Amino acid sequence: MLIHKLNFPSLYRYSTDYGMFHFCIADSEHDWREGTEQYRFIEKCLASVDRQKQPWLIFVAHRVLGYSSDYWYGQEGSFEEPMGRESLQKLWQKYKVDIAFYGHVHNYERTCPIYQSKCVNTEKSHYSGVVNGTIHVVVGGAGSHLSEFSQVKPNWSLYRDYDWGFVKMTAFNHCSLLFEYKKSRDGNVYDSFTISRDYKDVLACVHDGCEASTLAS
Repeated sequence: MLIHKLNFPSLYRYSTDYGMFHFCIADSEHDWREGTEQYRFIEKCLASVDRQKQPWLIFVAHRVLGYSSDYWYGQEGSFEEPMGRESLQKLWQKYKVDIAFYGHVHNYERTCPIYQSKCVNTEKSHYSGVVNGTIHVVVGGAGSHLSEFSQVKPNWSLYRDYDWGFVKMTAFNHCSLLFEYKKSRDGNVYDSFTISRDYKDVLACVHDGCEASTLAS
């Protein structure tokens, strides 16, 4: 595993490559809004990936900068950390981020591929072709008491689980990925999806993602 600091002096934000995955880990305890040093770090990290070497691009943060129907976020009506995704969603779209992971909320939830609060794909368990949205996953089922969900289940929320668990990603090759959510109690799979695509699908033009998005392109 290679860890890169990308010339930004924070121990809490970094990038790392692991096999065919490129991870961009943000520090959600510091400002991520457009114009900040961390925003510049995130964009540089996303832009630095060579999708011919690391075809799977993953964004990670502790607090939910994307989507969650946790009870408290539902009470606020935003379904996110305050001002969480407003500055970042165009970056996720521009650089074709496959999956965004969050903790902080102690439950499990997976969204559809989503952009600007709208599902961009009607599939629920198998995605193929052009990368036209990011799948957001809250995987916080450890370390503290479990968090209740809002009574409102948004249409972008495909799977919710009030239990302890963890996720596993398997990249079989540059074109095929398997995602699995397992419960800690028995290790069985309770939610899963696959992604199948070619390199040309990553480069395809989508809404707010038509500029060249990687150093490889």
